[in-house]
Formats: sequence, structure tokens, C-alpha cells
Amino acid sequence: MSEVRGLRLSASAAVKERRLQSLLAERGPDDPALRECVEDAQLLGSLDLAGFSVTWDEVRASRRGGPAPPSVAWLRAAQRAVEPAVPLSVEALLTWHRAATGGTAGLRRAERERTDGPPPAPAPFVASRLAILEQWMGVDSAGEIKAAQQGALVLARVVEILPFEDANGRVSRLAASHVMVRAGARPPILVRGDRPRLEQALQAAFQLATEPLATLLEEASGRALDVMIQTLEAGEP
Repeated sequence: MSEVRGLRLSASAAVKERRLQSLLAERGPDDPALRECVEDAQLLGSLDLAGFSVTWDEVRASRRGGPAPPSVAWLRAAQRAVEPAVPLSVEALLTWHRAATGGTAGLRRAERERTDGPPPAPAPFVASRLAILEQWMGVDSAGEIKAAQQGALVLARVVEILPFEDANGRVSRLAASHVMVRAGARPPILVRGDRPRLEQALQAAFQLATEPLATLLEEASGRALDVMIQTLEAGEP
């Protein structure tokens, strides 16, 4: 699914919802095949952003038990590793990271540098910075902001801290999706073509301006509708 089938977001979300409902007449809104296509599109987009060369056919074949690159199998396991209803926590971040890397465990112990933003957390402070993020997202006021804004806060903070030796981007996207879905949004599908805008939005978020990142995540959430509509129109099982 190149760039998630060349998605275009010209139609409004309301128009897409109506189109989806008409197509769902015979299959029902909780059709697992639609959920799986959204998960696979999200997986492919995240791996593309992480620099892995993976195709849509490989991703779909892996769901049917076919051979798959380890990166696909690991990220698919990570998508299932934390129950949807569980609040964001340090343990959840560690669980996603362990699954997404095939068993690599533990927080970063080496120092890291960043040339285009604030320095990552010093290694001795990684755990405490993540604990603060967990506390932020656990207060009642966090649940009062829009789903995309919650996702933006989590994604930006994880990337800013850089808690792991690798896979920080994949884990941050899993975490952002998790809090957005818990807040009632559809899963955001970020794709390779989003990279320049995502990097710019992260730079703004590092300066406490999270609206550009929230807007991107809200648009990415709308892509789930496109994927479901395209799946139904194509007659995929």
C-alpha cells in the first residue's frame, strides 16, 4: 500500500463517515478485517518512517502466516502487547519497546546528543522523566483535552526524552495511537510522506507549541476512514 494507497484527504470526515456507513451495511462496524487493514496500514507507515524497506504485500502476507521481516513481526506483536484500556504508563512504554525490538529490554544507559532540538534526557534521569509523563497523562485534566492533543503531548515527550537505545520513534507512535484510541479517536496512520511535516511539528512541540503536531495526528487519524473505505470498495476479505 504505497503511501497507504496514495491517500487523499480532500473529503471531510463527515462525508467519509457517511460513505463508510453505507459500505458497512452488510459487514458491521466492528468487522475485524477492517480493523486489521487499519492496523497494517499503521504498521507499514511506522516502519517506513523508521527507515525499514517493507512492502504492503509483505505486511498483509505476514498476517496470513506468510514469511515476514522481523521488523514486521515485532511491530505487529507490539501493537497487541498493551491492552487498549490500560492507561499510559512507563511499563506500557517498556512493553512496547521490548516487543518492537524483538526482546531488547531496558531504558537507555548511554548519553545521547541532538543537534536539532533540546538535548535528550541524561541517562540517569530517563526513568524519572518518563514517570513524570505518566503522571501528566494520569491526571483528570489530561482526559479533558482532545485526543489528537493527547497524542501530540505523548509523542513529542517520548521523542524528546529518547528513553531507549533504538525504536524511540516506533514506541512514540504506538504510545500516541494508544492514548488517542483510548480518548475515542481512530488510530492515526502516519506515512513516509509525513516525515518533513512531522519533523517540523516535533521541533515546534519541543518549544511547547503542540498544535501543528496535534493537527497532523488528527489528519492521520482520518486516514483510518480512508483505509476502511478503500478496503470495502476493493472487496477485500
